[in-house]
Amino acid sequence: MRLLLNEPLYQVDVERRLDLLSEQLNEEVERFAVLAVERAEAEAEYKRRYHRAILKSTEGTVAQKEAVAFGRCADAYREWKITEAQEKATQQKLMALRTQIESARTISANVRASGG
Repeated sequence: MRLLLNEPLYQVDVERRLDLLSEQLNEEVERFAVLAVERAEAEAEYKRRYHRAILKSTEGTVAQKEAVAFGRCADAYREWKITEAQEKATQQKLMALRTQIESARTISANVRASGG
């Protein structure tokens, strides 16, 4: 539901919009919580595999061992970074929803003040 600026606004319309935004906010908070856990698990998996690969490597310089270790667990690194990006995108959506809620509250106060 969108509030149209070329039509009269009524308090009930603004309240519906606030309810919708609140529901979306709750859904995104739950999604963020899931993604935060998934990101933490993906990060831990990558680091576990990376360090294990370094410990298994017996030859070469430190830089060579690190390069080989990264190559062996690049898929885990990719998974971690993708999950991290999803978490950040959800965080941005949460901030946008909060901004929309604050705007709707301001509109609500203005509509109440004008007798709508």
